Amino acid sequence: MKIAIGKMKLIKNIIKKILEFRKYKSLGLSYFEFSELKKKSNKRISILFGKEIKITDSFWYLHSLNELFIDEVYKFNSNSSIPKIIDCGSNIGLSIIFFKRMYPDSEIIAFEPDNDIFNISKYNLNQFGINDVKLFPKAVWINEKPLVFAKTGSLSGHIVQEKSENTIEIQTVRLKDFLCKKIDFLKIDIEGSEYDILKDCGESLKNVDNIFVEYHSFSENPQMIGELLVILKNAGFKVYVKEAWNNMKNPYIEKKGTYFDLQLNIFGYRL
Repeated sequence: MKIAIGKMKLIKNIIKKILEFRKYKSLGLSYFEFSELKKKSNKRISILFGKEIKITDSFWYLHSLNELFIDEVYKFNSNSSIPKIIDCGSNIGLSIIFFKRMYPDSEIIAFEPDNDIFNISKYNLNQFGINDVKLFPKAVWINEKPLVFAKTGSLSGHIVQEKSENTIEIQTVRLKDFLCKKIDFLKIDIEGSEYDILKDCGESLKNVDNIFVEYHSFSENPQMIGELLVILKNAGFKVYVKEAWNNMKNPYIEKKGTYFDLQLNIFGYRL
């Protein structure tokens, strides 16, 4: 009886995995490649749309593929065939690849402060023949003063107050200085500094047609989601909010996430 139950569970898991794989097949992943990524292996090379690219973490790579190319969270309409896009926190370049597949002639300015990930993103963009993006190894901020940046090797690198073993000093740019003219799409996924930067941008946000913000709340800090939404409202945006990650399964019990206690995808658009 136990053997039969074990076989049934195995079969169900295989079927579940095959059904999940179908979503990724259109992206050029083989079933073997998908299976290796699902094992949370230390793979550093993958295949995307027939191109070999470098990755940093198999789990978050699959998560990003699903979010960008399957759910298409950054999909937007533009009256121009050459929309202007600013990508804050471009990581290994997947978001840029998505934008360029949607609008090949788009003008993109992108920022990625982690020097190792920045080099990976340059490699990946080169694999896709994308050579017209202004990609800077800097962080967006409220001024141009150097900051301390904690490297995690994947998606969650962020600005910190004190230096430690895994921190580096990074150069910054003031995002507000890039919003003097019309921007079709502004993406901000910078692991915790969203509120400070949007507050500084203030009136300049009127030049942005569409904005995507992944809001991160560190467990030890006050949540600023209310204030952030007010900034977007005052800039004339309608907003739609979705959970970006399930940080706490039982928030009444846990009360505090292990890292972030809240992650939200905020879509700002104009009617």
